[in-house]
Amino acid sequence: MADAAALGRPRRRAHRRRARRVPRSDPVVSGAPGVAAPAAASEGPSEAKPAKKPHLRGDIEGLRAVAVGTVLLFHMGVPWVDGGFAGVDIFFVISGFLITSLLLREAGRSGSISIVDFYARRARRLLPAASVVLLFTAVAGYLLMPPAGRGDLGTDVITATLYVINWGLAFRAVDYLNEGADVSPLQHYWSLSVEEQYYVFWPLIILVGLVVARRLGVRPMRMLFGVLAVVAAASLAYSVVHTAADPATAYFYTTTRVWELAIGALTAFAVDRLRRTLSHTVATVMATVGLLMIAYSALVFSKGTPWPGSAALVPTVGTALVIAAGCASQTTIPARLLSLKPMTWLGGLSYSVYLWHWPLITIAAARWPDIRIRHKIALGLLSVVLAWVTKKLVEDPIRFNKGISAQPRKALTMGGVLMTVCVLAGFAVMRTVPDLGTTKDVEGATALVADTSASTWEVRSDPESVFTTSGELTPNPAVATKDVPSYYDDDCQVLAGDTAVKTSCTYGDTGSDKVMALVGDSKMGQWFPVFDEIAKREGMRLDLYLKSACAFGEGASIKDECAEFTGNAVTAMGEGDRTPDVVVSSAGTDDAKAADLAAPLKTLQDGGAKVVVLADNIHPGSEVYNCVAEAGDGDYASCDFPREDTDASLGQAADELGATFVPVDEWICPEGVKECPPAVAGTLVYRQGSHVTATYARTMTPIIWRQLSAAKVTSTPVADITVDDIPAPTGSAKG
Repeated sequence: MADAAALGRPRRRAHRRRARRVPRSDPVVSGAPGVAAPAAASEGPSEAKPAKKPHLRGDIEGLRAVAVGTVLLFHMGVPWVDGGFAGVDIFFVISGFLITSLLLREAGRSGSISIVDFYARRARRLLPAASVVLLFTAVAGYLLMPPAGRGDLGTDVITATLYVINWGLAFRAVDYLNEGADVSPLQHYWSLSVEEQYYVFWPLIILVGLVVARRLGVRPMRMLFGVLAVVAAASLAYSVVHTAADPATAYFYTTTRVWELAIGALTAFAVDRLRRTLSHTVATVMATVGLLMIAYSALVFSKGTPWPGSAALVPTVGTALVIAAGCASQTTIPARLLSLKPMTWLGGLSYSVYLWHWPLITIAAARWPDIRIRHKIALGLLSVVLAWVTKKLVEDPIRFNKGISAQPRKALTMGGVLMTVCVLAGFAVMRTVPDLGTTKDVEGATALVADTSASTWEVRSDPESVFTTSGELTPNPAVATKDVPSYYDDDCQVLAGDTAVKTSCTYGDTGSDKVMALVGDSKMGQWFPVFDEIAKREGMRLDLYLKSACAFGEGASIKDECAEFTGNAVTAMGEGDRTPDVVVSSAGTDDAKAADLAAPLKTLQDGGAKVVVLADNIHPGSEVYNCVAEAGDGDYASCDFPREDTDASLGQAADELGATFVPVDEWICPEGVKECPPAVAGTLVYRQGSHVTATYARTMTPIIWRQLSAAKVTSTPVADITVDDIPAPTGSAKG
């Protein structure tokens, strides 16, 4: 009520009052949410004043609550918080401010910084809770998530422990083979990895800067500010460019995020100036605008917003404004709201809440796919409870342990032990992953042939008789996602953001002057084992022009990046000895029009190439291999899925060109069958998404080859091609 009375005083008297400044021991907290730490000092070593005992910045604790709250609401699926992912960006700015403040204060006090002490503090604060959640996730993920994901789970436990998971996720984001895979329960550790990678270098830069400045006789803080400003500008520019080109990877890259931490760090350099120059009114306006920018980010942005890029300036600058305003006054209305007890309480738990919420939600969703928002909300609330327990039983006892706090080596040793245990847990999960088992002899698609001695192969009248509904399968469903064409080992799939042709990707009879070219995306690439074998047997070189998620086409229905790659590929095929005698095309063609698919093939056809078009295969609509893996060797007839016709645009393109069309579906799920099987003759059909396993693709070799020879595309007599022409797996037991 006293505050309310003050607000009711005459305006003139209020104008005369000076805003209460935050004490010089401006409270800041460590980079991890929830830790109190000393304030920054912007003076150089010779100018530093004795430090006072730090106080807790209530507004920063409240900002943490806002950050973790938006992330939590977003991950729980609350519809009006579509931009809740921006909470991570808020954390980045807070962390940059707090850690830099701590380092600058130490430098101002002693003229240097202790790298050992710095990392000991990080280990003491971050690793105990992070390790508990990692170990929980390893065990719970192993027990409750589909077996096919155990390899990735083990890898993620290891990379999260080593704070490099963001790079693995960046690769996975552009790995088209990862289509349909379960979301990693440790995906949220990417932001912790970005922070720790930043803090590998930032303390060292400050330390070196202090030494260099002392020798040059310049003010160290000014020099460090300039260095950081340049780094921030460069990172922001790179972030804008990379996000526009490839937002999937840009989201996880450290280099696209450094500027966000740097914004907070730059704010830390200005603490004293902000105290001296900002009035209460200006601080109020700044904090209000900052909170509105944060709210705008959470409520207006969405998954469709390219991120981070320039859009991330909104929440990051907004956060910096709130922090900067709080340096001048803690009595503004925004600061008081952020400092309310519920806000600071949640802010104090924010690190552990962030750690716990995502594994709970993702593991539950993987185990029970029909999980609803109300269940996710319950899990979100459970994460708060677990965070409180973790703080009381794990974080605080270790963080405030005098023996560990007083001896940095003990903290570092403890951190090393915890990380070792987590890494071993990751390897333990990985060791449960079975072998592919693809070296076995398989029938697969050839079991559907009615009479293998006939001149023309037809599908048997009772295809259901060779559908497999129980027993052992090849490949093992638990590792079906690894049964991929061997050209992936050679980095011969062009990824998102790249349009350059990989002219070194040649297979088949590499010394031949007769050329067969495969063009399209990974739905064409899935048939690589077939055409690699055919090319070898026909004495042809096999050139690959394959790009992830890109139909080979030109026109309005083709994405710009894909059309550019197609143009580059057509140009390459017109140069030197790369002119193809045969071109084979296929794609996942949901949006591509027949005319646009036919256009570049017509150019190649006019150049003398015979054109072959493979139909897109039926899409299961779910992860069949997961269903089968969970059934074990028992009955997995429930893993069947309805037969639906595929997109007709590829067939229409073939008709326009008068090209050879190969309808592969009749050898996967024959016409007339109501339910498509997960396996044929003991061979698992599907891996990621709608891709067929490399093993099943190999069994299609004699079937497709006979159709090509019947169409005079290849020269081997049809009668000479038998079921014995199924090739052996190549590469690392792959097709």
